[in-house]
Amino acid sequence: MIVVSQTVYIEAPVERVFALMADPAGRSRLNPTAAPLVAEIEGGGPLALGSLCHYRLRTAAGIVDYRTRVREFEPPHRIVSVSETAVPFEVKVELAPAATGTLLTQTEIFEPSEAMLRGALADRQSNGIVQLAYRLYLWLDTDAALELRQRQEQLLQQQLEANMRSWLGSIKEHFERKVRTSVSR
Repeated sequence: MIVVSQTVYIEAPVERVFALMADPAGRSRLNPTAAPLVAEIEGGGPLALGSLCHYRLRTAAGIVDYRTRVREFEPPHRIVSVSETAVPFEVKVELAPAATGTLLTQTEIFEPSEAMLRGALADRQSNGIVQLAYRLYLWLDTDAALELRQRQEQLLQQQLEANMRSWLGSIKEHFERKVRTSVSR
């Protein structure tokens, strides 16, 4: 199981940050690691409990297409969505007032697929060697196989944490750039 969680302080009211996080298209446009081709609430309307959202994103790994269903919706503090994918994942967005702004925490939880773990390794040659070693270890040394898988999960988690930090940083910049612009006028 992989859990990726990041928190960022944003100099903006909780209600404004929540409005962006409840807008699939708006928040997807701010993700520097995935270009949205489609990010919409199916059937239109504002996000609500039970809403189905469709995402089609261009990432470094290719096109990713999936749907999520809103399982919890508590404006302006919490949105929890679960994907309807072969490898299900859960996304929790939590907001809390802090000082003169908002603490935004995003947490993603999932069990990685073999393809995701292979993708965590930078080059294909290393990937092939690691996969061969993993298969051999399964027959010869299950403890070593477990250690190797845990290392792959750790690498994947580190990559996803960096991506999430970048995305939340972009969301922070979106709000705070507006604040700086209005203050300088």
